Amino acid sequence: MRQVQKDHHANNAPSDKPSTGTLHPSSPPRLLQLRSSYTDEGRVKQPSMNDGNQLPTVYQDPVKEFGGHEDGITSIATFPDGERIVTGSLDKTIRIWRIEDGKEMQKWCVKQIVGALVISRDGKHVVSGEGSFDQTEHWELWVRDAETGRIVAGPLHGHTNLVFALDISLDGLTLVSGSWDCTVILWDTTTWQKKGDPLECGAHVTWVQFSPNGQLGVATSIDNQIWDSDRRERSAQFKGHADFKKAWNFSFTWTHDGAYLLSAGGEGVIRSWDISMGVPVGIPWTGHNANEGINHIILDPTGTILASASTDHTVRLWIQRGTEVSRYQHSNQVLRVTFSANGRFIFSGEGNGKLSQWEISEDVLTAARGDPLPGELKTEVTIFHSHSTHQLMGVHRSRAILR
Repeated sequence: MRQVQKDHHANNAPSDKPSTGTLHPSSPPRLLQLRSSYTDEGRVKQPSMNDGNQLPTVYQDPVKEFGGHEDGITSIATFPDGERIVTGSLDKTIRIWRIEDGKEMQKWCVKQIVGALVISRDGKHVVSGEGSFDQTEHWELWVRDAETGRIVAGPLHGHTNLVFALDISLDGLTLVSGSWDCTVILWDTTTWQKKGDPLECGAHVTWVQFSPNGQLGVATSIDNQIWDSDRRERSAQFKGHADFKKAWNFSFTWTHDGAYLLSAGGEGVIRSWDISMGVPVGIPWTGHNANEGINHIILDPTGTILASASTDHTVRLWIQRGTEVSRYQHSNQVLRVTFSANGRFIFSGEGNGKLSQWEISEDVLTAARGDPLPGELKTEVTIFHSHSTHQLMGVHRSRAILR
């Protein structure tokens, strides 16, 4: 992979790229194809993670590209066997890829766009949310056999608006779906029937995820919520990114101890939250262009490296204390990112349908080893530069593709 050192101050200049689309809750989201203004500056030596004054290394060339999708990639998931990934797209296809050689093993053509997908814990099923931007009341869930593509269950009805959020509980018994209809539905994965009435969340649901201890986290356009899914009671609620310039909450991930949420939104920063108190801890992790939103964040299998995907055309890796250690430059806004099962690679999906595999350097893996996030929280964030810490420079006014 080509590595490039970028000037810290230049990276934080206001973006002159065109808008990626403004969020209007009353109208469907659209995906604008953008052209990157990033230029090739040649190769440089990988910096050592032992030197706290180094800029994060910038990579331009992925290890592998997977050709096939013709529109934005809305979901990427890794199979438990570590040998395959599955992707869903606005091009109305679901595809399964062999990681070793990038071969497309299966292609399922569906009738509507794919807003989200998730793999069952045993790897036997792929669940997807499918529908239309034009007739949002007809969104449905489908369950397919991962080996054959045969429909196991569906359409599962219940939502009446866009579905971009799916997760499965750690015991594999409950599927959760979140929708722009302001509800979350729990489904029994043995019967694929609803488990009670929908949870009323009061705003567009943008993300859902079960915690390691079984709590259900829900991100909406105006707040973050914690639910006891068994008792069907909301145990905590805080505005999250909406407290800062009224930015939307787009994505979050639980730390491995279940005590904190790391979240991202329309303001272009990552924040850490103490769930017991519902308050932010430390200061924001800055580095992404403040004029762009962060579409997705995810922790690696060890819980020590965080990946973030942004409309600023980058994926970034972060380790302890909000330290940005790697930056992967793309030609388009990045919608989704995930880690390989062994944690040594990331896979990124762009708004133009490009799917790429990127290597994580040994220096980063070594620096992150045994140091789970968020850990010790400082009042200052190190970003591997020698002059000053990043400052929030503007507000992304909810401009992202999947909102």
